[in-house]
Amino acid sequence: MENDLLSLAPEYVPLGLVLYNEEGYLKYANSIALNMFGVTMKEVYDINIFNDPNIGTEDKALLKQGLDVSFETDYDFDLCGENFFDTSIRGSRKYFVTKVNLMKGPNGELKGYILTCEDVTEKKAQERKIKSTQKELALALKAGKLISWNYNIEDNTFHKFDIHVENIKKIPFESILKTIHMDDRNKFLELVNSIIAKQTLPDNSIVLRVMHKENEEFCYNHFTFSPRENDEGKVISITFIERDITKDVQYQQELIMAKNKAEEADKLKSTFLANMSHEIRTPLNAIVGFSALLSEVENEEEKNEYKQLIETNSDILLRLIGDILDLSKIEVGSIDINRQDLDLCSLCDELFRSFQQRIKNPKVTLKLVNPYKRCVANFDKYRFTQIFTNFVTNAIKYTPEGEITMGYECQPGQVRLYVKDTGIGIPDEKKNRIFGRFEKLDTFAQGTGLGLSICKAIANATKGEVGFESKENEGSEFWYIGITDVEFIEKSQDIEVEEKAESIAQRPANCPVNIKDLNILIAEDNDSNFLLIQKILRHCHLTRAINGVEAVKKAKDHTFDIVFMDIRMPEMNGLEATAKIREFNNTLPIIALTANAFYTDKEAALAAGCNYFTTKPVKKQEIINILEKYCRQNQRNTPIG
Repeated sequence: MENDLLSLAPEYVPLGLVLYNEEGYLKYANSIALNMFGVTMKEVYDINIFNDPNIGTEDKALLKQGLDVSFETDYDFDLCGENFFDTSIRGSRKYFVTKVNLMKGPNGELKGYILTCEDVTEKKAQERKIKSTQKELALALKAGKLISWNYNIEDNTFHKFDIHVENIKKIPFESILKTIHMDDRNKFLELVNSIIAKQTLPDNSIVLRVMHKENEEFCYNHFTFSPRENDEGKVISITFIERDITKDVQYQQELIMAKNKAEEADKLKSTFLANMSHEIRTPLNAIVGFSALLSEVENEEEKNEYKQLIETNSDILLRLIGDILDLSKIEVGSIDINRQDLDLCSLCDELFRSFQQRIKNPKVTLKLVNPYKRCVANFDKYRFTQIFTNFVTNAIKYTPEGEITMGYECQPGQVRLYVKDTGIGIPDEKKNRIFGRFEKLDTFAQGTGLGLSICKAIANATKGEVGFESKENEGSEFWYIGITDVEFIEKSQDIEVEEKAESIAQRPANCPVNIKDLNILIAEDNDSNFLLIQKILRHCHLTRAINGVEAVKKAKDHTFDIVFMDIRMPEMNGLEATAKIREFNNTLPIIALTANAFYTDKEAALAAGCNYFTTKPVKKQEIINILEKYCRQNQRNTPIG
């Protein structure tokens, strides 16, 4: 009975079993082994294990040395051929896990070899398939910039997916928790507990801020999760797919900011249009109204009052248009800065005289601090004047009584402009908005609320600084620091500021100028504009040209002391006409007189050959100053005006 059982045992072993004698010749193979190799016992009887071409030379040597061996073989049946054994499955390959043990007698003598082998071909195919899938997964994760994490609940550790198993490291839950932003940790803990408890969740994703080792900054990460359960339905692990969405969040925030900015811009646009409608109509109403009344008034004093009101409101309208043009430049980030060497001493004197005329309130005194005998700085004259004008205009507007002091001070490499007042000051709650557009302390005060925002834009464009100090009901000081080359010499003796201010204030602004009856060519196609110049220069001999072609011809055929040249004219514009005139006359003063107000227009005019550039609307005093400057050699006793 026992012998029968022993004889049956080899056939029921779940492995291929082969017996060889001490010389290595095959004497027995069970049916599993025969099926594995696709042979019969007759076909393989007496083949020698040491002739098997699929067993490596090293393993054969170890067997001969009396040692057991085990190996894995990608068994190639084509190698067996006629020298080993023939098989019905020639052309195929199988993967075997093989062990060869020595069989020894009671005295240790070699009796034979027992070989066991397991066909793991399907298992290896599955492993290869899994590896291929893992490679594809790794590629997909890399392409999608994703990271796969697995949380093992039993040992409370995380590990990151890696195709190379040897690289996988278990990370304690607490270590992972420390990388999550403090404010997001409770949210993450609640999520993990809810998943383990199999609670219904509204979504299978969560966004957390996680610390990245590369830059040691918290980044926004989106996690999609999926739990895995065992046969009993218990959650044993959770897979998290992580994606860095920091750029997406930033982009979304930028979109929200852009949307808010667009909405704010739309509100500002509406505010701007409402403000502009009011601010334009207010001086325009005075100009139109008093212009109409002027012809009906006979009293000379009343006429002069109306003229003064018309002139004042014209200046307001011009400044308003200038602010609007500057605003358009600010919108596109193209504030023009055109530096030149400026004599700040004389320029500040001129500005002071101009500002003095704007103060109508007898309770307010304007003072100038001009502490240098000589001061030359490399500045944009227009922007320098604009900053001072905006500061002083605001000070006049918000100083019901007291004094306003304007001045400047120099240090190597910089000039600081300032305007102090003893006015109403600025409440603390409005200080952070003071350089914003359309901001006004008093909504009923005249002005667009653009002046200080333009000063801020100029400061940015010149790499300078602008700021203020203010106390409510005590006054304010606004300042601008310009970075520039500057040369200055302080006055050798102190001069009282008030005396200086008084002497400047006493200088007449409109002294009559004695200039000979000049021959002047006016190139102007608009009848109204020509009539205005004609009235201003009524003591001069005027010749009119209505286009550029005519202006060139008359300049060639006649002798003129000076030419006032409009730029936009039919047939030939003023720039072309000037260039033509310069071909035969380089000494004739040509003054560009145009409604084109941008600096690029000025550059174009000077490049064409004009001596000077001024803009419409025409002011009588400016025309007289131009004649005085360019026709000084022809001075006579005949006054103009």
